[in-house]
Order: sequence, then C-alpha cells, then structure tokens
Amino acid sequence: MDIIALTAALAVMGALVFGLMAIYQVTANPRSNIQRRLGSMLGEGAGMEATAVDYEALRPTKVGRTPILASLLQGKSWTARVADDLEKADVKLTVSEYLSLRLMVGLFGALAPLLMLGRTPVGMLAMGGAAFVGFMFPSFYLGYAKGRRLKKMETQLIEALSLIANSLKAGFGLIQSFELTSRQMDHPIATEIRRTLYDINIGSSTEAALQALAKRSGSKDFDIVITAMLIQQSTGGNLAEILDNVAHTMRERVRIRGEIATLTAQQMLTGFIIGGLPFVMALGFTLISPDYMKPLLHSVEGNVMLVGAGCLELFGILLIKKILSIEV
Repeated sequence: MDIIALTAALAVMGALVFGLMAIYQVTANPRSNIQRRLGSMLGEGAGMEATAVDYEALRPTKVGRTPILASLLQGKSWTARVADDLEKADVKLTVSEYLSLRLMVGLFGALAPLLMLGRTPVGMLAMGGAAFVGFMFPSFYLGYAKGRRLKKMETQLIEALSLIANSLKAGFGLIQSFELTSRQMDHPIATEIRRTLYDINIGSSTEAALQALAKRSGSKDFDIVITAMLIQQSTGGNLAEILDNVAHTMRERVRIRGEIATLTAQQMLTGFIIGGLPFVMALGFTLISPDYMKPLLHSVEGNVMLVGAGCLELFGILLIKKILSIEV
C-alpha cells in the first residue's frame, strides 16, 4: 500500500471521528445530563428514596460526555485512578479525552518513522518505538504536572496555616478562617479550600470535606494538617497553637531539604556528566572516524554490547537517584 494513501486515509478517518464527536457535543441537550445526574443523586431508578445528598454527584462527570466512550470507561477502577491523576495534575481533560490524546500522539509518532524510513526492518522497529514513546509521553507529562502542583501546594500550605492560625487568634471560626484564606491565597490551594467550603455548604460534614481535601491533594503534609484538625475537633484544644507548631515544623523541613539539595548538587552534576560522557564520546567517534564505530553499529556482537551498555547506564542512573533521594 502506498504510504501517502495510508496517511491520507488515517487523516480522513481521524477528522471524521473528531468531527462526529464535536457535532454530538454541540447538539446534545445539556438538560438531559442535568436530569440524569439529579436522578442518580436522588436515588431514581433504584426504587428507593434518597436519605442523604451525594454532593459528588453534583460535579461534572470525569469520564466524558461521549456516550460510547463513557459506557466503555464507566465503572473501571483504572478510570477512577486516571481521573484522580488528572485532577491532581490540574489538567482540564476528561478520561476519554486524555486516552484519545494518548492514542493520537502514539499514532502520529508511529507515522513519522514510517514516512521517513519506509517499511524496512529498521523503519518498523523505529515505528514501534516511536509509537510507544508517543503513547507514553502524555503519561510522563501528567506525572511531571502532578509533582509540580504538589510542590506548589506544599509551599503554599505553610503560608495558609499561618493565615488560618492568625484568623483563629483574632476570633474567627474555622470556616471563616478558610474563607479568608481562600481569598488571600492563589491557585491551587485557594481552589481546593473553596471546593472544601462548597462541599460543606451543600451538606457534607466538615470531617468528610477535610478528608476529601487531603485525598485530593495527595500530600503527606496535608494529611498531617487534616489529622491535627480532626483530632482537635474531637478532643478539644488550642487549634491556632497546633497549626503554628505544624507550620514551624514544615518550615524546618523546607530548610533542611534546601541544605540537602545544596550538599548533593555537586554529586548530582557529577552523575549527569559521567552518565552522558559515553554518548558524547560515541557521537564524537562517529563524526571523526565512522569506520571505528561500524563494528558496534553493524554487527550482532556490537549491538549486544550497546544494549548491555544502555542497561548498565540505566541501572547507574537509577542507583545514583536512589542514593541522592533523602527523605526528610
């Protein structure tokens, strides 16, 4: 089959699929979605009366609005995990949109080597590798975005605790302190606090709303703070003093982490240089004397040695990362 014809057929098929999805989302009646969500919240279709309001049912669906994809993804355990990861990474995509994006990136990644190298053994191998890298790239970015958002929230948490503690000392209640903090702080912690206040306002208990906040954040520091608040509510005590002590402990942890990062910066840079030196030398030898590198690139023994060297490089990188990862 002609490569150009195959590419054109795939492009037309992708355009038709996304066009039909766009037409459906434009013409779909939003009232039916609202009625369906309210019906599930009130217990319709189960033959029983609602005894409590499920505040999570009022949120937009995380799976997607396309019926076919939603029916395939609904109820799966990994769907819930992907939805939580998207929320923790602050990515405004549904699960179906995220999976479609991964498939499209993998498809376009596979087409590039196929067009450049053709249907040769090297081209097919490169196509498989590029498809895998393209499919996994959104997942790598999602992990990076989760880490970046978590680090920002943990940095904001210290200032938020100080604001809440000072508000409590001034005579405010806990909910009023949360409202003041949500107005003073920036995204993402302000958004999470407002969401917690929204949960409380529509009927959730304070304990459940705070536990949901700790679960959404995915941070051990948030778990410590929420646990301290819940213990104080059940046993009593000076919450402002407790939050001040927690904030002081977190400031010390940040200081110690900075000192560790300073002390290990030289060793980390040394690891990068040593790890990248073989690749730089191989590139230099290839440019200076291509015949010198031919046994490695064009023989079975040389290919086996390259694969072994790559595995050892990966093992060394992971080992250095493990040694320099010091928990505080």
